[in-house]
Amino acid sequence: MRAMWAAALLLMIYALGWRFAPGDPLEQHREMARAGPSAGHWLGTDDFGRDVFSRFLAGGSWSVLEGASATALVLALGWICGAAAAMRRGWTDRILSAIIELLLTLPWLYLLIGLRSLLPLGMAPRKAVAVMLLMIAAVSWARPARLVRGLVLSLKERGYVAAARGFNVPEWRIFGRHILPGTYGLLATQALVLFPRFVLAEVTLSYLGLGAGEPDPSWGGLIFDGLKRAYGLSEQWWRVLPPILMLPLFVSCAIAARVAARRFLPSR
Repeated sequence: MRAMWAAALLLMIYALGWRFAPGDPLEQHREMARAGPSAGHWLGTDDFGRDVFSRFLAGGSWSVLEGASATALVLALGWICGAAAAMRRGWTDRILSAIIELLLTLPWLYLLIGLRSLLPLGMAPRKAVAVMLLMIAAVSWARPARLVRGLVLSLKERGYVAAARGFNVPEWRIFGRHILPGTYGLLATQALVLFPRFVLAEVTLSYLGLGAGEPDPSWGGLIFDGLKRAYGLSEQWWRVLPPILMLPLFVSCAIAARVAARRFLPSR
C-alpha cells in the first residue's frame, strides 16, 4: 500500500511539475547560455540560456500527462470493443476478434515510429501529440479488448445474470448493473501496465525527434539535446543526467504500484 501511495505522489509531482518550475521553461537568456549549476539555475542552462531544471519539470508533465491520456484513450477503446464483441457475439464478435488478433501480432512501438515518420516533422508540437495519441490508441487497444471480452463472456455465465434474464430484465440493464462493475478491476490493472509503457514510448519518440519538438520540453528531447552535441556526462552532465536518472525511478514506482495493486484488485 505504501508503494501505491509513493507512486501516486511521484506521479502527481511529475504531472504538476510545471507549477513547481522556478522559471519559464521557454524563456531564453542568450547571455547565460551553457552555464553550469548555480543558485539561480540548479541544473544550469542550455544552448539558448533556458533553465534546464524548469524544462525538466515541464518535460515530465508533458510526458506523464500524455502517457495518462493515451492510457485512458486505449482503455476506453479496448473496453468498448471488447464488451461489444462479448455482448453482441455473431458477426460483430468475429470481425472484432479478427482485428484484435491482427493488431496483437504487430510490434506496436515500431509501427508507431513508422506511422509518425510519415507525418511532417514540422508539425506543431500540440498537434503532433494529438496525432500520437490517436496512433497509440489505434495500435494498442487490442490487448485490453481481448481481456475485457474474455471477462465479459465469463460474467455472462454467472448465476445472478441468468436469474436476471429469467425475470426478463433488459439486456442493457443486466450489462450496466451486473457485468460492467465486474470489469473495473481489470481496467485498473491494465492502466498500471499500460501507463509506464506509454510514457516510455513518448520519451522514445521524442528522443528520436518524432515527438514533441522545440521549443516545448520533454524528457526524450532533453536527453537527445544533451547527447547529440557530444557533451556527455563528463562536461555538461546536468543536461542529460536528471531525465536519465528519473526514468528508472518512474518505472520502478509504477512496477511497485502494480505489484501492490494485486492485493486489492483482481488479476484478470
